[in-house]
Amino acid sequence: MRCRIQAVFATVIAAVAIATTAISAPGPFSYGTIQSSCAPWDGPAIGITLTTRPAECKRTSEPFLSIGIWRGLPVQAGQVVKFAPGSDAGFASRCKKEGDCERAQSGTITFDRYEEGSSASGRYELHFKGEETLSGTFDVKWCQERVMCG
Repeated sequence: MRCRIQAVFATVIAAVAIATTAISAPGPFSYGTIQSSCAPWDGPAIGITLTTRPAECKRTSEPFLSIGIWRGLPVQAGQVVKFAPGSDAGFASRCKKEGDCERAQSGTITFDRYEEGSSASGRYELHFKGEETLSGTFDVKWCQERVMCG
């Protein structure tokens, strides 16, 4: 009986360790850039591009995730942005290359750190057709570009 309890305990510990690793592990899109952008009605927004390798301003490696946020600005550390059908907070898309993108059906972006003009980091979870989910952590640097909306 004691061996059975120890085996169950060891299994529970292993499952918790695996789950914790999976939750905090960086996803395939953990690098990227953030910059000022424009909302669909020409109001202020931020654009985030997440890539599979270190990114440069004005240069995007493929494939990539494209995220636009235009509600709840300015973003604050700890802020959670949710995308869902019918919401108007922004969007997230998975792109094989520029112009070949699939829009996420829903998702969540959590900003653990956000420093306007410098950098941001956090977590993402995006849900696509076919019950496919992309999730991970990100660390992006700010690209200073002049943006004129309107």
